[in-house]
Amino acid sequence: MYRTDILIIGSGVIGLAAANELSAISKNIVVVEKNKSFGRETSSRNSEVIHSGIYYPQDTLKARMCVRGRGLLYRFCIENSVPYKKTGKLIVAADREEVGGIESLFTNAGNNGVPGLRIMDREEMRRMEPAIGGVAALYSPETGILDSHIFMQSLFAKAKDAGVDFVFDSEAAGIKKQNDGYRVTIKDRSGDTDLSAKVVVNCAGLDSDLVAEMAGIDIKANKYELHYCKGQYFRVNQKKARFISRLVYPVPAPSAGGLGIHATLDLGGGLRLGPDHEYPENRVKDYSVDGSKRTGFYRSIKRLLPFIEEADIFPDTAGIRPKLKAYGSDFRDFVINEEAGSGFPGFINLIGIESPGLTAALAIAEYVRQMASAHLLLMDKGIGGKV
Repeated sequence: MYRTDILIIGSGVIGLAAANELSAISKNIVVVEKNKSFGRETSSRNSEVIHSGIYYPQDTLKARMCVRGRGLLYRFCIENSVPYKKTGKLIVAADREEVGGIESLFTNAGNNGVPGLRIMDREEMRRMEPAIGGVAALYSPETGILDSHIFMQSLFAKAKDAGVDFVFDSEAAGIKKQNDGYRVTIKDRSGDTDLSAKVVVNCAGLDSDLVAEMAGIDIKANKYELHYCKGQYFRVNQKKARFISRLVYPVPAPSAGGLGIHATLDLGGGLRLGPDHEYPENRVKDYSVDGSKRTGFYRSIKRLLPFIEEADIFPDTAGIRPKLKAYGSDFRDFVINEEAGSGFPGFINLIGIESPGLTAALAIAEYVRQMASAHLLLMDKGIGGKV
């Protein structure tokens, strides 16, 4: 049976960042990915926004990882020639009733340590972006965009160069706790192979709750059950895409599944609208875009971007977010947990890693490294790995 120090399940942006970071503490790491390559699901179907940390409650993992991760991500992009642009973002109050919303966001972001924010009145806002509507805005200069695929390519290449083994087109089919770690059955086209790992890092994204359950963790008792939230995007006519130079967001509704339909630039000069949020009844990975939603997108964005007409937008792409928060329920934080307290030492769960997961990826990887290092140290002393 093949033995490794660390097995990472999943090679989205979080799995790739973890592989790269963990390669500093072990030269014996295996990453197992069920798809034919890395980043095929949530990590490649998003707005590619580098968030500043405005929205998340103070002292939560989402807030801490986003603020820390943003700085790490900008530095990584510079040092590794990953295309990015610090565009800045306006969160726009469409009417006076929404001004209180941006004031609350300003206070919350300040508590999170987000720098450079300021609230603009209509005149200042229009000087910055003459084509937008609304009565006031919260300006975030630290928000940006990046090429997420090149970012993942860079993480993959760095991890490979550090000796990490990637096994694609394979998936974890069984996980059993042992005294010295975990016995994981890997299934591929040729059959099943057993692998022994001292540490298992669950970065399985949309299936991360099922991987935790496979290991024997009670996902209902731990509130680890995921809810799929589909988000669709529409693209704006290229001529109209030039009308703004920054990202434009609405004031988010408290119970919504996301931040509301917003306008996001890409590095090619294009402009996308979205995502919306739809909780499907079943866990179906449906990436189709419903063209009949065009009118709804148009009406949602018209208040903020009055220059857009319905004929200017057309279906683009869709993604699925792995949410711990059920529709209409209260805030749920990331789950990043070493499960020794549940009787699974060395099993590190990352569940519900949705936005701002892309921004936070490098900070999350640092956090995982701390957990894995502590467990491996205990094992070296002969006191880890046992229930």
